[in-house]
Amino acid sequence: MTIPKTEFRNLLDQLRQLAPKRPLTYGESLQVARLQADRLRQWVQTDNPDINLIWLTGQRVIPVQFVPSHKLDTESGLTTDLVSGRLEIYINDNEPHLRQRFSLLHEFKHALDFYDADVLHAKLGRGNSQLQGRMIEWTCDEFAGNVLMPTVLVKRLWFKVQDVPTMANLFHVSVEAMATRLEKLGLLGETKPKSRHYFRRPLITA
Repeated sequence: MTIPKTEFRNLLDQLRQLAPKRPLTYGESLQVARLQADRLRQWVQTDNPDINLIWLTGQRVIPVQFVPSHKLDTESGLTTDLVSGRLEIYINDNEPHLRQRFSLLHEFKHALDFYDADVLHAKLGRGNSQLQGRMIEWTCDEFAGNVLMPTVLVKRLWFKVQDVPTMANLFHVSVEAMATRLEKLGLLGETKPKSRHYFRRPLITA
């Protein structure tokens, strides 16, 4: 399935317009990520917990390439325009399918922010570049987590299911990712800090 370029560019414009073109606080960055995830779910037009990502892998505006692990230095993914001169997403083809789904959306968030990253992330970390990098990664994790596991759907099904592996299967995510999402929503165990990410190593991205 290939999404028409015009339609996909319109989607990119809609999602990018949700981010104020100014330096964002970490809290604002997370909020924008959630808003973008919600808008994306609306665009896909599905209430199915297991969202199909063919709209992302099939589009040609920001090509998605699945490559061997060694080309990414064993990282999960990369978003860059330095390889071919155009913005592209690279995904580690040697990782499990469920991890690839999360990586796809994580990298898509990097792509959304790519051209305004210097402005949007300017204040993150307060001069600490390592902390800034981690906050950017956590923000992308927040976006991916909310697309794959929307709050309303997760709460609705959790109250019926009450079983983490079953929930993970319904949403087509890893058990670890689902457990983390449930914890962040205060539905499982102790509520974790918002900065916790979904068991995904930070990537070197734009």
